[in-house]
Amino acid sequence: MNELQMVRNIRLYYQFQATKEPIFWGAILITFIQHAANMNLAQICIMEAVAVGMLFILEIPTGALSDLIGRRRTIVIGSLFMVIDNILFSLATEPIMIWVANTIWVFGYTLISGADSSLLYDSLKVIKREGEFKNIEGRAISYKYLIVGICAIFSGYLASINLRLPVAISTFPLVYNMIIALKFTEPQAGNCLKYNILSHLKQMKLSVLFVANHIKIKWLIIFSVVISTTSHIWFFTYNPYFELVKLPITYFGWIFFALNMIACASSYFTDWISKKINNKLSVSLMLTFLFLPILLMGTFISKIMVLAVCLQNLTRGYYLPFIAHLVHDHIESSQRATVFSIRSAMVCLGQMIGLWIFAMILNHSSLPFSLQILGLFTFICSVFLIYRFIKIFPEK
Repeated sequence: MNELQMVRNIRLYYQFQATKEPIFWGAILITFIQHAANMNLAQICIMEAVAVGMLFILEIPTGALSDLIGRRRTIVIGSLFMVIDNILFSLATEPIMIWVANTIWVFGYTLISGADSSLLYDSLKVIKREGEFKNIEGRAISYKYLIVGICAIFSGYLASINLRLPVAISTFPLVYNMIIALKFTEPQAGNCLKYNILSHLKQMKLSVLFVANHIKIKWLIIFSVVISTTSHIWFFTYNPYFELVKLPITYFGWIFFALNMIACASSYFTDWISKKINNKLSVSLMLTFLFLPILLMGTFISKIMVLAVCLQNLTRGYYLPFIAHLVHDHIESSQRATVFSIRSAMVCLGQMIGLWIFAMILNHSSLPFSLQILGLFTFICSVFLIYRFIKIFPEK
C-alpha cells in the first residue's frame, strides 16, 4: 500500500469530518421542524425514536458491509444519502416530508458510522502510526466543531430572514463532503470482497460473539449508550428551552457558537488532557458535566441557565476521540467497522427507548420537570458506570 496515499487519507479525513453534517442549521433545527412542518416537541421525539430504531436495525449490517466491501465504498454511498436528505429537509412543509428525509438520513448515517473512523485507524496502521489516532481524531472533530460553531453565528440571522435559509445553504458543504469521500483510498484494498450474503451474516455473527464475550468492550458500549442517549434527548430540548425563557432567535446562533467552541477546544486537546489525568477521572468528569447542567436547567428556569449547555460540551468534545481510541485498542481490523456498528446499534436502541419515554413524560408534565427526571436518571447511571469502571479498568 502506498504510504503517500495513507498520508493523503489522513489529510482528507480532517476535511471529511468537518463537512459530514449540515453545518448551518444545528442551532435552529428543532425550531425549523416545529414551525416549517407544524410538529410539537413530543411528536419530534417520537419521530426521532423511530429513526434511531431504524438505526438500531441497520447499524450492524452496514458495519459488516463496510468490513467486507471496503470503507470507502460505504462512505461514498452514505455521503450521497446525506445530500439527498438535506435537500428534502429544506423543502419540507409537512410532517410526512420530515419523516421521509429522516429515513434517508438513517441510511446515510449508518453507512458512514464506524466506517470513517475505521478508515482512519487502518490508514494509520498501514504506516505504523496508529498511536496517533486519538490525537488526529480529536483534532478532526475539533475542526468540525469550529466550523459548525462559526456557521452557527449566521444561522440565527439567516433564520430571522427566512427559516429555510440555513437548511438550504447546508447542502453545499455536504456535496463537497461527498467529493472528499470519492478521493479516499481504501487502506485494506486487498481484503475487499465481492458482496456475499453468507459472508455478510458470518461477519455479523463473529463480531456479535466477540462483543458478548469481551467485558471491557461491553462497558465501553454501555458508557456510550448513557452519554449519547442523554446528550441526544437533551439536544432536542435546547430550542424549546430557549423559547421558554424568551431568548431571541438571533441569539440561538451565538449560544451554539459558544458551545461548539468549547467542544472544539475539548476535542482538540483530548490527547494532551488524557495524558495529564487518568481514565477514571476522565470518565467521572465527562459524566458529571453531563448530568449536572441538565439538573440545573430543569431546576432554575432563566436565561442565564441557557449557558449550562456549554458545560456539557466539555464532555461532547472529549468523549468521541477518547472512547474511539479505547475501542480501537481492543479490536482487530477485520472486525473494526462491525464492532463499532454494534456499539452504534446499542446507542440507537438506548436513544429509541429514551426518546420514547421522554416524549411520554413531556405529554404529561412540563419541560423543566422532564429535564429534572432526565438529569436524575443520568446521575444514577453515572454512579454505576464509575463503580464498574474502577472494577474493570484498574489503574496501572
